[in-house]
Amino acid sequence: MKQPIELRRLRDFGQIINDTFTFLKENFKQLFIFVLIICGFFIILGTISTVFTLNNAGHSYTSDNYEERSRALIYLISVLTNLFILILAHLCIFLVTLCYVSLYIQKNNSAATLPEVWGYFRYYFFRAFGSGLVITILSALGFLFCLIPGIYLMPIFYLIIPIIVIENASFRYAFNKSFRLIKDNWWVVFGVIFIMGIIGLMSGLFVNISLEFVQAGGKLFPLKRFAFPLTIFFSALKNILMLVNILPAIAISLCYFSLSEEKDGTGLLDRINQMGKNDNDHQVLPAEEY
Repeated sequence: MKQPIELRRLRDFGQIINDTFTFLKENFKQLFIFVLIICGFFIILGTISTVFTLNNAGHSYTSDNYEERSRALIYLISVLTNLFILILAHLCIFLVTLCYVSLYIQKNNSAATLPEVWGYFRYYFFRAFGSGLVITILSALGFLFCLIPGIYLMPIFYLIIPIIVIENASFRYAFNKSFRLIKDNWWVVFGVIFIMGIIGLMSGLFVNISLEFVQAGGKLFPLKRFAFPLTIFFSALKNILMLVNILPAIAISLCYFSLSEEKDGTGLLDRINQMGKNDNDHQVLPAEEY
C-alpha cells in the first residue's frame, strides 16, 4: 500500500516538481472529478464565449462603415467578456485545487469529499476573487513600471491565495507573510512558476495554432464547410485544457509548505502534537478495559 504524501516538509526545487506530479497521480481521479463538477459551468461558458469571439473575428469587416463599427464594437465586447470568463475559470480551478490540498492536510493526508471541497470553495470564493482582483491590479502596475517590478512581485503574489485558503487568513496577513516566506527563496518559487508556465503554454500551443489555422483556412473552399464545427471543437479543447492549472496550484502549495517548514517549522510542530494525541489515545483505552 502506498504511503500518502507528507505535504508539510522541506523540499528543494526538484522535489517540488516531482512531488507535484506524484500528488496529482495519486489524487487524479477525485481531484479532476471535483474540478469538472465545480468548474464545469465556467468551462462550458468559456467555450461558448470563445466560439462567439472567434466567429465575430472572422466577420468584423465585411460590410459598410456603420456595420463595420457595430461589428467591431460587438467583437470588442466579446473579447473582454471571453477574457473575464477565462480569468474566472482559471481562478476557480486554482481555488478548487487549493481547497482540496487544504482538506487533504486537515484530514491527515486523506482524500477530501465533494461536499467538503464545495463547502470550502463557497467559503473562500469571494475572498479569493477580491484578492485576485487586487493582485491583478498590482501586477499590472508592476509590469507597467519597466517590467522588472512585475516579474519580482509575481512569485510573492502567487503565494497569497494559498496562504488565505490553507491558513484561513485575511488578504493583509497573507500579503505580509508571502513577503516573509519569499525572502532568500525567490528563485525557487520563480523557477517552479516558470516550469509550470512552460507546461501550460505547451499544452495550449497546439490548440491555439489549430484555431488560427481554422480561422485562416475557413475562407478556403476545402475547409469552409468544416470551419465552424472545427472552431467549436478546438474552442472546447482549449477551455478543457485549462484544467492544467491544477498543476501550478499543487506546485505553489508545495512551495508554501516547504517555505513554512523552513521559516516556522509548522510540519514538525504538527507531527509532535499528533504524537502527543496518539499517546493519550492509548492511555485512555488500556487493554484491560477491552
